[in-house]
Amino acid sequence: MNKKSLLLLLLSLSLTINMLAQSNTDTQLWLGLSIKKPFNNGFSITGQYRVRRTDNISTFKGSYFYLNLDKKINKNFNIETSYRLSIIDNLLYHRYALGMEAQVKAGNHKFILRPMVQYQKQAASDDIETSYNSKSYFRPRLTWKTDISDRIEIYASLEPFYKIDNNINVNWWQNALGFKYETIKNLKLNPYFIWQPDYSHNQLRTNYILGLDIELNLKKQKNY
Repeated sequence: MNKKSLLLLLLSLSLTINMLAQSNTDTQLWLGLSIKKPFNNGFSITGQYRVRRTDNISTFKGSYFYLNLDKKINKNFNIETSYRLSIIDNLLYHRYALGMEAQVKAGNHKFILRPMVQYQKQAASDDIETSYNSKSYFRPRLTWKTDISDRIEIYASLEPFYKIDNNINVNWWQNALGFKYETIKNLKLNPYFIWQPDYSHNQLRTNYILGLDIELNLKKQKNY
């Protein structure tokens, strides 16, 4: 390689590194483990633990604990409520949500609309009662699902986040594409990708999220 080619290569590499350093994009990694237990009368409880790595997967960005309660009304509707505790940078975040899900089937395809209202407050970890920085959001999510085999289901979803205030603009989107693979009975792997454009800042920020959830579904206890 001659000197001009080497100089051009070094210049191109320098420009690329500089552009990435100034870029408003971030690649993240989310890893989760969930356990779901169904009960009689259409109720089910799901617990999940998740960790996140941000800053192009170089920084540990907290632990997330979820508890979700579902009630199936009929084959097309169910309601759900959830709580999430996040531990991020020595702060606790409490999130509460309430939503309803409507499902329509067309052949092998499912279309699911889930409007949800979410409230989140932040508290110092040494004083859980001292809350500030409270926010509320409206999250209408549309999901498409289909089975491509007995063990594999693919899905895609669109979900805008609207902050509940005088501004009706979308604050950010959380759009997902993934599939669920049942490795053994009642145990599924769920790798997914999320495209998350964030309009809540002066400049557009976009997160590219690589995720993997392990989902364990326990059997419903029989009545005797």
